[in-house]
Amino acid sequence: MAIYVDSASVDDVTAAASLGFVTGFTTNPALMARVTRDALGQFGRLLASFPAGPAFFQPTGATHGAVLDDARAAAFLAPARVVIKLGATPAGAAAAAVLTKEGIRCSLTAAYAPAQALAAHGTGCSWVIPYVDRADRQGVGGFALVGSFAALLAQLRSDTRVLAASLKTPAQLTDAVLHGAHDVTAPLDVLRALPQHPLSDAAMHEFAAAWDDARRSP
Repeated sequence: MAIYVDSASVDDVTAAASLGFVTGFTTNPALMARVTRDALGQFGRLLASFPAGPAFFQPTGATHGAVLDDARAAAFLAPARVVIKLGATPAGAAAAAVLTKEGIRCSLTAAYAPAQALAAHGTGCSWVIPYVDRADRQGVGGFALVGSFAALLAQLRSDTRVLAASLKTPAQLTDAVLHGAHDVTAPLDVLRALPQHPLSDAAMHEFAAAWDDARRSP
């Protein structure tokens, strides 16, 4: 099981690397557009900021050929690390079929139906990515979606993994795992909150106070 930070910010990715439990990072064109107009250049900077683990890049090309060119250029930056994100669409599946045969790891993203998980398996994708919170808001049922993907892929004994995205709270993240997600990705603020709980803080204060009292005792 892997936890990824979902961001195109060098500061976020660097901070996530310091948390100790984050495996890599995921990006998309919307995240890239917040920080740059040079997606490939920014991706190179992100790779340098998080120097180990999978790194997900989504091409921005407008045609099939441009998507393949973008994907190959991104994969060239770190062949052992880069995973190409492609839309869970006929065009995305077609591009994935080409790239996986070239040895480039791929994922189908923004998947909302089990049939799309089947397409990810059939094209040799390493991941299929359902959008959990967004699916809930659109009445699809995000956690049921994760569960159906996981069940289908398990029945196929597929190597394709479910990477749950669009997770807005620690509770959503843990629920996605409980419903069968193999991996999860979330913004930095969600990841920072994972190890936090008021009762844990209270216990640490009690321990510190008890130790201070013991040191002061004659």
